[in-house]
Amino acid sequence: MQRFIELKHVGPKEQVRTLIEELVDRLEHKLHHFRQEALSVHILFDENGSHTLYHTSLTCHIPGHTVAAREESHDAGQAIRKAFKELERQLEKHTARLRPRPRPGRWRGKRTARGLGIVGVVMLVSAGAAAGWAQDAGSLSPEAQQLVAQLDAQDAYVRQQAFLRLEALREPATADVIRRHLASRNQETRAFSVRALAAVEGAAAVPTLVERLTRERSWNVRLNLVLALEPLADQSPAVMPALIRALRDRKAEVRMAAVDAVSRLDHPDAREAIRLRWRRERHRDVRRVLERAMARLGDADGSAPPQGS
Repeated sequence: MQRFIELKHVGPKEQVRTLIEELVDRLEHKLHHFRQEALSVHILFDENGSHTLYHTSLTCHIPGHTVAAREESHDAGQAIRKAFKELERQLEKHTARLRPRPRPGRWRGKRTARGLGIVGVVMLVSAGAAAGWAQDAGSLSPEAQQLVAQLDAQDAYVRQQAFLRLEALREPATADVIRRHLASRNQETRAFSVRALAAVEGAAAVPTLVERLTRERSWNVRLNLVLALEPLADQSPAVMPALIRALRDRKAEVRMAAVDAVSRLDHPDAREAIRLRWRRERHRDVRRVLERAMARLGDADGSAPPQGS
């Protein structure tokens, strides 16, 4: 499992890192049925010195799925352990739903026939993409050229690592190549491409990301769009309205990410949007995130959320 650990404004870093490594080891053991090189986990832990509040943000990528968890506490260890516990709960819920498709022999022949019918189209598209990449290659560093070539690899793990490394490399010339993957039929590819584009282009990517958020069908990609837009909120006025709209997303996981993002925006409209969501939200997990958001805004004594499911 690939591990990306980021500690911000933390005093005894070694103690925090040791605890995080232990919990990642446990998580890795629980995900032993996946190919380990296809897994990655991103950990962000920071401390708000003014209120001694610790914040833990986790994002775990498994084949075909992304899970995120966020926790806050005045105790550093509790913030970390609760975040990992929530992440494990979501992963267990997801893996429990995985079932082999019944009687694949009934549709395999049709799928093969349909695939043969579009071979010509695929060849034309591939040729066009290759020509476009060749034009861009001259302005890319050797490392970026190698990574760009890996974006079309058959191995999902190779593609994932290529996107992550391009995201870290942040060469502006790679943006056009990354954009071509925003419309990929593979939702995992789309999810990684939006994060990479946000890192490479910054505010220039906001119009594209906002537009994708409004029409993306995969909730996993919408979740990554929210995570990609959040760091750009202070660079573009279009980000906050998009994140506020995400508070009404039909998927609870997306709403939770949006609540966390919006509650950190220092703007009256953002605070009012959180209070409105607090009054209307019925999902248990989203209400729990809203409770922390309301406490962060100083509105812990606000109107109680609706009772129910």
